[in-house]
Amino acid sequence: MKKCLLLFILTLKFFAQEIPISESNYFVYDKYNYGETLNNITSQIFQNNNGELICSEYSGFIYKINNSTILKALPNIKSKNPILMKYIKLKNGIEYYCCSHEIIMYSNKNIIKRIKINTQNDFSNNFSVFNDTIYFTTYFSDKKLIVRKFDGRKIVSLISIKPDSLRYNFQMFVNNQISVIEYNETEVAISKLAHNKLNLIKKYKIDYPIFSINYFKDVKNFSGSTMSNKNFVCIDGKFLYFDNNSKLSISSFYSKFYYNDIGKNKNIYELTQTGNNYLFTTTFSTGHLILKKNKETNSYYAGTNTKLLRYFPHLKKYPRLFDNINSSSVFSITQDAKGQIWTGSYSKGLTIIDGNKAYQDTKNEFMFMNGGLAYKDKIILFAESEKGAILYSDLKKYRKIVDHSTFFYAYKSRDNILYLGSSAKGLWYTDISNLDKLEPIKWNIIDDKNGLKIYNILTINEDKYGNIWTGRSNQGISVYNPKKRKAKTWLIDKDEISFGSMCTVLDTKNTLWFGKNDGGLCYYDGKNANDYNVKNFKSIIHPLLQNKIGITFMHQWKDYLILGGSDKVLLFDLKKWYSNKTVSVRYLNTQETNFSASTEQNTCLVDKRDESVWFATSDMVYQWDIKKWLSLPTFKVLPTILIKKDSIETEFKYNKQIDFKPSENSFDIEITYQTKDNLPRFINGVLVKKDEKPIFENPNLQTKFNFKNLSSGEYIFYVRVCQQDGSFDIFNYPIYINSFLWQKWWFWLIISLFPIGFIAFYFKKKNEIEQTKKKLSHLNLASLSNQFRPHFMLNALNSIGSQMEEMPHAEKVISRLGESITILYGFTQTNDFLHSFNNEWKLVENIIEIQKLLFIPDLKVISSGSDFINENYKIPVGLIQIPVENALLHGLRNKEYGKYSLEINICENENYYQIEIFDNGVGREKSKEINNFKKNGKGLSTIFEMIQIINSHVSNAIIFEIRDEQIGTKVSIQLKKEIDYDKIKL
Repeated sequence: MKKCLLLFILTLKFFAQEIPISESNYFVYDKYNYGETLNNITSQIFQNNNGELICSEYSGFIYKINNSTILKALPNIKSKNPILMKYIKLKNGIEYYCCSHEIIMYSNKNIIKRIKINTQNDFSNNFSVFNDTIYFTTYFSDKKLIVRKFDGRKIVSLISIKPDSLRYNFQMFVNNQISVIEYNETEVAISKLAHNKLNLIKKYKIDYPIFSINYFKDVKNFSGSTMSNKNFVCIDGKFLYFDNNSKLSISSFYSKFYYNDIGKNKNIYELTQTGNNYLFTTTFSTGHLILKKNKETNSYYAGTNTKLLRYFPHLKKYPRLFDNINSSSVFSITQDAKGQIWTGSYSKGLTIIDGNKAYQDTKNEFMFMNGGLAYKDKIILFAESEKGAILYSDLKKYRKIVDHSTFFYAYKSRDNILYLGSSAKGLWYTDISNLDKLEPIKWNIIDDKNGLKIYNILTINEDKYGNIWTGRSNQGISVYNPKKRKAKTWLIDKDEISFGSMCTVLDTKNTLWFGKNDGGLCYYDGKNANDYNVKNFKSIIHPLLQNKIGITFMHQWKDYLILGGSDKVLLFDLKKWYSNKTVSVRYLNTQETNFSASTEQNTCLVDKRDESVWFATSDMVYQWDIKKWLSLPTFKVLPTILIKKDSIETEFKYNKQIDFKPSENSFDIEITYQTKDNLPRFINGVLVKKDEKPIFENPNLQTKFNFKNLSSGEYIFYVRVCQQDGSFDIFNYPIYINSFLWQKWWFWLIISLFPIGFIAFYFKKKNEIEQTKKKLSHLNLASLSNQFRPHFMLNALNSIGSQMEEMPHAEKVISRLGESITILYGFTQTNDFLHSFNNEWKLVENIIEIQKLLFIPDLKVISSGSDFINENYKIPVGLIQIPVENALLHGLRNKEYGKYSLEINICENENYYQIEIFDNGVGREKSKEINNFKKNGKGLSTIFEMIQIINSHVSNAIIFEIRDEQIGTKVSIQLKKEIDYDKIKL
């Protein structure tokens, strides 16, 4: 009967109810927000003393959720886990995962033991701890109910409850004793379990059948729900019943949380000793809701039959202000004299919020801009498309006070002058009392004639001297002196100032603050009304104020400046700053906000009724119970890092050196931390060499980093944490990557000791050996360079011999040859392998001219960049001449028809000379077939050997590439400008 009644309650038709205008903000734990999506969390949720959350999917895995990650609680179990009924962690550190069919003991990332406690057809529940022993009940398929215990070694059955008992009307609680509660339609019996016996303590007659007892303090004080749409509390042994006003669904058999499930709405309540305490509202669609409170953050974890959520009741959102479907593009939030909140949307929406009711002008024709203003019982709003400034007396009644212009901001000065910031026509002003008159208002305009060069004015404010300040985020700042009717403007594009502003505040200490378009915060420190100097802008330094994302709104709340930081909401502590210049910047956590759009421009106010804070993003309006939020505790993060190498994960504390082997120079680092609030922090990690200064990125939520192929040496991994209390800390983790044995100086010292005896034998000949080595090394290069000389001359003389009959050419050839021989003779006298770039170029010109005179009269030579040739720059002999000669002898001379062209280009940059040689000859492969020309040629082989020796002393000093093109051959030579050839002059 009881099961039927329960089914009846859960399947009742819900009463219709309007969707609430506001609901609690919530965060979704899924792969987009947390890297892992949890589904169907419909069993209980547990929380460790350190804040870590433990929950299980109905037919999936058990998970642990900490500040920044979701991990499988039992990673050693590859298959899906059993349903978790209770999580227990004893003082010895052992974790007990108590499931409906087994108990899993877990410690130090390993499963100690899996204890099967019943068959698949049976069911265990009511797990509790008493004197380090786990007590639980098992409901067997033959309807026996047995109380059992597990002491870590074995399971012992204690007592058997009457055979016809059902698990739904039996509960067990542990405080300072084990209390067993049995109930039926007319009574409740409470017994104490001791010495394997039940001793009846108290029996109550009840008016309504009990569904569940959700809170149990002792035999005289407990509470729960009935089967007949009522809740009850027992206080000092007396029952009190009260109606729920609507059908209630219990969220968990042992939970004190209930929800009113009517239509799409869920009003969440907590059952207390005085009745139902309303907590929050949600419209998240789910047929099941399991709640767990995190008291440190005033938040509630919610398991549903789809996602795992976390609700933050101190931050309400208003998602259906316009047409009951959206709250997009709210550019204006103002509060009238009655306390009502006016919201104007750029998407032609206008809605008044009064409590939890909303009133909308469904026929509104205007697209509203930013910067409205309340005046007496009226509201000034601005319309786009030059439709002017509109003065509303109620939702349906208004008049235009300006037409044919667009405005962005309104400000009332201390002397009751109303200023309006226009899109392109300067700063408008009039006496604000003119708003009370019905005749057209005569406006005065301050513009560039007065020195005001800011257009699209986004903010207006007044300093303590009576000056009027204006700004625009990407243009600059301007200040106007009403007495002199003159303005001073600093423009970004004129390099007169580095920032602009779209929001300003004059605080209660008369300091004028500017929210900067680069995400910073500054104040103006002028000494008098005429002290105009860009140096008077003083910036506040904090990681959260250096993120390059503009401050969109700013408002003072008591001793705080509230800043809209585009992707976050910040609080700058004025009290700390004024007392000792301490910079303290707190922030609404990313889980609390869970923004899907950036904060809007100048959409922030403090509610005159309850001091809550209203603000808007591009797609939502929020109401923030800042007093409740500031009353919550804050927790400092002390991060540790997990270093993973080859599937081995090791944890390290800060300031403790981490030593790696030479081969362990690639690894992953994960920043971990755990606090009772279980919330992420804005954090940065950066790895630098020991003596380098860390450069942090903008504060973010990244905790995982990968490093590969680091060289040996000393490093420091820095972690910067923006703490909840407004401060920030930098932690360091020294990392030392050892060198290989052969990279250590002492290794070579030891190795050098072995041949001492042998070296001593030759000690007398040491000088001779060294000199011989130097000579041989030098001769190696010299011999290579000497190979060039006969190579060149032999080719030239052979050419002359073959052309003696053509005497007109011989004279020119001999002239060119003579110049080249002179160059080579001078080079020979130096006994070196280098000569000047200029001489190398002369050799190139000579060989081209000789070949053109003797063999290729139709040769077209194109050269460029010879003016880059530096006479003082040294170059290996033949480096350019040999590839040019090869192009002529093998590429072009073997060509039988067509045009003959040779192109040489020389260029340079800051570090290199670049020489490119291109011929349209037959290519190396064809030339090889014609005259048995080797692939690289003897001359090129010599060049390659020289380059190899030089590069072995100076890394990448010369880069020489040769490749066949579709037509011809291309040679590319790259020469470092700064080559220390002394390194190879022995």
